[in-house]
Amino acid sequence: MNPLLFALALLASQVVAVVNGKPITREDLDAVLSKGGSQEYHDSIADLRDYEHASVRDFLGRQALERMAKEMNLPPDSIYARIATSDFDKFDPNLRNRIQQQRERIYKTERAALDELVQARLFETAAKAKGMTTEQLKRSIENQAPAVTKSDLDFIKAYENVKLTASATIAPGDGRLEAAIRGARIEQARAQLIAGVTPIAKPENLLPAPRVQVSTANASLVGPANAPVRVVIFTDFECPYCRESEMTLKTLREKYGDRLALYYLNYPLPTHEHAMPAAHAAAAAAAQGKYMAYHDVLFSHQQDLAHPDFGAWATAAGLDRAAFDRAMQTDAPKRRVDADIREGVAAGVSGTPTFVVNGRLVVENEALSQIVDEEMAAAK
Repeated sequence: MNPLLFALALLASQVVAVVNGKPITREDLDAVLSKGGSQEYHDSIADLRDYEHASVRDFLGRQALERMAKEMNLPPDSIYARIATSDFDKFDPNLRNRIQQQRERIYKTERAALDELVQARLFETAAKAKGMTTEQLKRSIENQAPAVTKSDLDFIKAYENVKLTASATIAPGDGRLEAAIRGARIEQARAQLIAGVTPIAKPENLLPAPRVQVSTANASLVGPANAPVRVVIFTDFECPYCRESEMTLKTLREKYGDRLALYYLNYPLPTHEHAMPAAHAAAAAAAQGKYMAYHDVLFSHQQDLAHPDFGAWATAAGLDRAAFDRAMQTDAPKRRVDADIREGVAAGVSGTPTFVVNGRLVVENEALSQIVDEEMAAAK
């Protein structure tokens, strides 16, 4: 059998979840996808294989690769897989970035399909517990959904009017509003049924999330280094989303205390004109062990970065002003920031904020809390 086809068949048969003792495989996930989605999924897997092979060839050289395969009497695909696993951290950072982003795309597709399939299996369990088919339970929920009242419509209209003022969009009509309200009520009822059978069905997610290695040697640490969950934050002081994400990080620290460690690395985006000087100033503050104090001051002055007063802000943050000024005259801050950027590129960072939670790449602030919760649960 062709080695590639064998590898794909093996991958498809891997169990990624268990619900009610019944396994769910990657092949099941593929079946949930639309025809176009399935094709895109397989194309992504093929692209990932090409990226990994190109990286291995770049690292070893084609002739060396062929020689190794011949000496070990193994197909080249086996050598590619071994080297991609054992020496990944030695690959070119830009190639690693491409690989990590592709792995994330594949994982997101698989996770979305898995969530849909698990919900469907749980709904089947709820239907069986009531002695119904899923179609009968669905109709029962729809029939029991309360009628949409004029008060409901008036509330949504008021909301849409406020939204209209803010975003200059056209408010939808009553029919669309009524369908949306009814759909939400049906979905709420369905979710309540699924929640009721979840403890019985005991769904177990076995789908492995892709993980990346990030060096935190230069990072500024908040929390204990031996915390079970480590979050690496790639931040940009000119990025408004980075500033917003600090509220989420603060909430997580309050929730988990010393079980959570935050590692800050600088990742000023090239599209942000004032981010790089701010990152250099933060690195100079970090040399005094005052990164977080200066980090807070920089974000509080985000609107002033076009005309910064880094020295005065250093004084406000409690730094040794003379030492800070001397550091800013050297290339040490630049070298530290450049090292942070290289680390981010290799990890697959393409924007800010980006978080790496125990090796899991997270690019949406909204998903951060969920991933941290999952890693905390796994660490118990």
